[in-house]
Amino acid sequence: MKVVRIEAVDWQKDHPTGALAFKYLLSGDDAAPDNFVLLLARQEKDFATERHRHNFDQFRFPIHGDMDVGGGVRLRAGQLGYFTEGAPYGPQNDPLEPSKPGERTHLTLQLGGATGYGYLGPKRLRACRDELRRDGEFVDVFYRRHDGKTQNGLDAVWQHAFGTKMEYPKPRYPEPIIMDPNSFRWLPDADAPGVESKHLGTFTERGVWAEILRLRPGASVTSHRADARRLLFVLSGSGTIDGAEITLHSAIQLERGEAGRIICKETLELLVLGLPAIATRAPATNSEAMTEPA
Repeated sequence: MKVVRIEAVDWQKDHPTGALAFKYLLSGDDAAPDNFVLLLARQEKDFATERHRHNFDQFRFPIHGDMDVGGGVRLRAGQLGYFTEGAPYGPQNDPLEPSKPGERTHLTLQLGGATGYGYLGPKRLRACRDELRRDGEFVDVFYRRHDGKTQNGLDAVWQHAFGTKMEYPKPRYPEPIIMDPNSFRWLPDADAPGVESKHLGTFTERGVWAEILRLRPGASVTSHRADARRLLFVLSGSGTIDGAEITLHSAIQLERGEAGRIICKETLELLVLGLPAIATRAPATNSEAMTEPA
């Protein structure tokens, strides 16, 4: 089990646009297909990107301020968005005003998708970008070489890291899925008095899921799944997990088969993201993968 208190993590300004700063909370194994990073982002200035896509999955949860995801769709504060691998979204346009720098924040989970291509973690991503800057520059979501050639930025980094051209899986869903937790009912846990949950959705053949868990003061519950890693993020309240203090915006990682006993002090709400193992992937066929950007 890992428990990370938000105040123990420093901000890093390493987004290619310079508009965002990150607190990297939890991460996985860079070499594994189920690699991931859970981060808190804050907006420092106007943010805009072209329409683009990734070969990994994402969950996004605005905490303060809304988020433009393109096509006239906004992900509102308190809503959860799921972005499937391979599906384009954007263009994004999020002016900072009337907010002040640092006021707008959102939680993001980026994770290897069901196809099994994996996820390039932030440390290796930064190292590759630094090396590529010797021969070009990153502009918005693109990488422009000094010889005039332009490439999607993530494509360039991926090819530099692995020596192969990035493949984009066919998207499971054509656009981001927006979930409004306020539209869901709390369902009681029959085995844990004072504990309720909202199941927000289960996605793809991998069975990745999202839910919100609420505990009343004095209530307790054990999180355990033999088949899935769970990432928990404290939305409000306080308590303990296996004796470790958890407060606002604490992050918790429980591996497959690992149990964590949560006890509530002040009414506790946690966003839970469940990540089952990724099935072994056979080599992609031409009908399963697209290698040209949308």
